[in-house]
Amino acid sequence: MDELKKAYELLGLPEGASKEDVEKRYFLLIRRERASRQRDESEQPGEQAAGLEGINKAYKTILEYEEKQTMEQFNAAAYGKYKGMAGSAQKVDHFFSYYKFHVLGAIALILIIIFSTKGYIDHRHKMAELAKLPPIDVSVSFFGEYYSKDGTYPVTDMKPLEADFLSQFPQWERVQTFFTYVPSTMQSEQDSALMQKSIIDLMMNKADVYILDKANFAKLAMDGSLLPLDGENAAKLGAGLKPALEYKATTEDVPEEHVYGVDISASPLLKAIPVVGKEYIAGVRVNAGRPDNALAFIAKYLE
Repeated sequence: MDELKKAYELLGLPEGASKEDVEKRYFLLIRRERASRQRDESEQPGEQAAGLEGINKAYKTILEYEEKQTMEQFNAAAYGKYKGMAGSAQKVDHFFSYYKFHVLGAIALILIIIFSTKGYIDHRHKMAELAKLPPIDVSVSFFGEYYSKDGTYPVTDMKPLEADFLSQFPQWERVQTFFTYVPSTMQSEQDSALMQKSIIDLMMNKADVYILDKANFAKLAMDGSLLPLDGENAAKLGAGLKPALEYKATTEDVPEEHVYGVDISASPLLKAIPVVGKEYIAGVRVNAGRPDNALAFIAKYLE
């Protein structure tokens, strides 16, 4: 405290002077000291430096004391409610103030590790479960404006649908199904999002058989995504294939008209499935992994 008292005396101020008064006095003394130095050229440089150094030191001492007082008042207001635990509370607060980004980064990293690990474990578990299943005999995708029988979309539980398809083929062990709702018109942002999703599904879900409405049949046939069903393939579809059921189209690469789809809407077997739509046009993906089973599937629904 003696040093603080001397600092005030050197600046010619009473103890406890306001910060504004301290600053005014400091700059006044600095100007005087410099002016005096310029007038008195006979004064030794060392003495001039000593005068400035004393003023600067006194000013710094007072500022440090005031900052300390301000901090103590703040801490008393902020941590006084903790009473005996005020010191610990202050340390914790300071820790998070200085290291909050480090702490948040560490938490984020831990969460990433947890979710990544969980995702990896879930994926391994799913792969293990799939490995126990028999190989897929045929995969079928409903692609168009189709609903579940309760009027909602999409169909999320595929098991009843797969079980119904599988019941028609006793020699098969597994049928895989996909369901992609494709809106016929763009009336909302949701429709736009569903349309974008349908494009992704079309690329990701490599089905053997597509069941389509008229609009999406026309798109896939024109794009060359469907296998021609006339010629040799027509014989594999059996006697149920009638000219009236054929859907023909041309593609960008094949200007001649070919059969790319077959209308199976009248099949009584479709009445049991939990899917509702206007048309059921069956087609085979051009590079289907199981084309013979795909044709056998369509032939069954033409009987």
